[in-house]
Amino acid sequence: MKSMSSFSDLDMMYDYEKDVSAAASGYMTFATKASNDEIRHRYLQLANEASKVYERLSKLIEKSGGSI
Repeated sequence: MKSMSSFSDLDMMYDYEKDVSAAASGYMTFATKASNDEIRHRYLQLANEASKVYERLSKLIEKSGGSI
């Protein structure tokens, strides 16, 4: 197991990419299960924002020499 100081920027971006992807999926799942229109709308907004972060992060990972 690596110590915190031995993680590269790319390692940390991959970890964050996993978290952002999980968040987008989770928000979308919550939106499909919400019975209240306002709550559903909020979850869809959150899923959309997480998707935007994922897109920017993917570009940054590729720019840093990684691949998605």
